[in-house]
Amino acid sequence: METSRQYSFINNQHGFTVSVIDGAELMDELSKIHNIGPHAIDFYRKSVLSSLQMINFIKPQESLGFYIDSEDPYYRFKIEISQSGSLRTLLLPEEFDAFPNTLTGKTRIVKVMPGRDPYTSILEFSNHPIENLVNEVMEQSYQSKSKILIAPGQTTSLMLTKLPPSNVDKKIENYDDLPLGEIEAKYAELIKKVLHMSSTTVEELNNVFTAESLNYIGSKPVNFHCPCSRDRMIENLFTLPVSDREEIFSEQDSIEIRCDYCNTIYTIPKNEIIQDLQ
Repeated sequence: METSRQYSFINNQHGFTVSVIDGAELMDELSKIHNIGPHAIDFYRKSVLSSLQMINFIKPQESLGFYIDSEDPYYRFKIEISQSGSLRTLLLPEEFDAFPNTLTGKTRIVKVMPGRDPYTSILEFSNHPIENLVNEVMEQSYQSKSKILIAPGQTTSLMLTKLPPSNVDKKIENYDDLPLGEIEAKYAELIKKVLHMSSTTVEELNNVFTAESLNYIGSKPVNFHCPCSRDRMIENLFTLPVSDREEIFSEQDSIEIRCDYCNTIYTIPKNEIIQDLQ
């Protein structure tokens, strides 16, 4: 089965990188897991493919969660990403009569790092346009000079990132330190071509980017993976107070618990939860 991938390229002359995510297979897989309605599918596609670019800010053994908690209207978007490229995501509720164009609520970024307290960034919004939201969150939370671009109706996202000052300008002949806006304008045709490519193998992309003096750095697969399990569901039940567990099973000998991320249903019998209460 083909897998979606994230590809990285660098331009040393102007000091920037390009990250391309071909999300066609990923979005097909997600559509089989979540029944996103026709009014929300465009928002869901753009939210997944744009926020997934945050993988570029995750180091080995780290993971990152990006969450939109809208109160008016009510909806929840979640995506959790590992550095290796595995992710899980959801949108609740999945059906909307007309998806909203503004956000009143909060966005959260939670970055988990081994041996350190998680980094958390919370931003509040009121009647804020949803368009370009992820770019604004990245700018405020990471202070990165980056911009994510997605063409209407396409399943490819592209992120331009201006590299920080370094000794690269002393090593590259004819180095021209362009700001991000000028980079986007200078490479507008390249960006448009990549976002509308029908297929994006490394060979095809490398040919396109090499022609514009960008060098291939590497790539990684991006795929849906949910680490839920029956044991984890049982562990979660045991975090509840004894009285709550007794109430849950007061009129039934087993319960079904559904994972919101992958829709897997786990059947948990009463004797596995109540036995320590006898």
